[in-house]
Amino acid sequence: MKRGFRIVLLAVAMASVFWFVGAEEEFVAPPAPYFGLKAPRMVPEVFAPGFISTEQFEFGIAFSPDGRECFFTRRATYEGADNRIVRTQMSDKGWSRPEPASFSRDVFEFLPVVSPDGRRLYFYSERPEPADAALDGDLWVTEKGETGWGDPDPQRQRAPANRRYCMMVSEAANGAIYFAGIFAGQRGVFRARRAAQGYEAMEMLPGEVNAIRPAHPFIAPDESYLIMDAQVTGMGQPELFISFRKADGVWTRARNMGQAINATKTEFAASVSPDGKFLFFHRRVNGNGDIYWVDAGILDAFRPKRGEDIQKP
Repeated sequence: MKRGFRIVLLAVAMASVFWFVGAEEEFVAPPAPYFGLKAPRMVPEVFAPGFISTEQFEFGIAFSPDGRECFFTRRATYEGADNRIVRTQMSDKGWSRPEPASFSRDVFEFLPVVSPDGRRLYFYSERPEPADAALDGDLWVTEKGETGWGDPDPQRQRAPANRRYCMMVSEAANGAIYFAGIFAGQRGVFRARRAAQGYEAMEMLPGEVNAIRPAHPFIAPDESYLIMDAQVTGMGQPELFISFRKADGVWTRARNMGQAINATKTEFAASVSPDGKFLFFHRRVNGNGDIYWVDAGILDAFRPKRGEDIQKP
């Protein structure tokens, strides 16, 4: 009887710390989508506790389209820098231990964003720019080749996005980019569509999106919705909002995503997984900042209804 009880206790203990099994080996999580975790439902949960979300401070997660690479920001001490972009990759053996990405440097860097086609990764960095870059922003982009991610180049992320106060770019499937910034005295979310050479002139999204002074936008690949955060109740109190874009180009008024999502008013840097199944975002509880996830079906509650107040862009 006692032996059977000990076996049960051991099984429970192993289940609760399986992220640390094989801690001395190269692979530390099972070779399964989302690290083999049980999918959340409509209540947000800490994502991959002990593996992605730790006692350190994590935010800004992004997956490759095939779900086999994961990037995120970890605030810790890495060679003198307290914000680094961390990467883990799945092989047939399992997921590798999260380590600073090959293209990262020992400077302040954060908010990785992977393009829908998986060929580009945008991020913010305070690394020195080449003397001939002729840019005043800190957005960088690395492109993926046959041997992996290449050396980041600020020239590849030219104006209009790479300017002062712009920290994050989100790319749609058609190549259009959405970003938050301050230009010509206007603060909000802007869009620039892909052109034959570079981008078309940027345009500010309408007042129904920008009235809340949003930041960190995430655009759906088909441009059908935009998720962003805003500090409407005070500095240091970000909440997530969502706006939907109809087929005729009309955007709905930015809508607060409610108590289930904005539970602590520390929620920011949202994204939806490439497969459309999960919403990810940052949240702090008792001072500990982690990445949370929830079933993306929760977005359906905010979709526009007939007669909802809207404004044309």
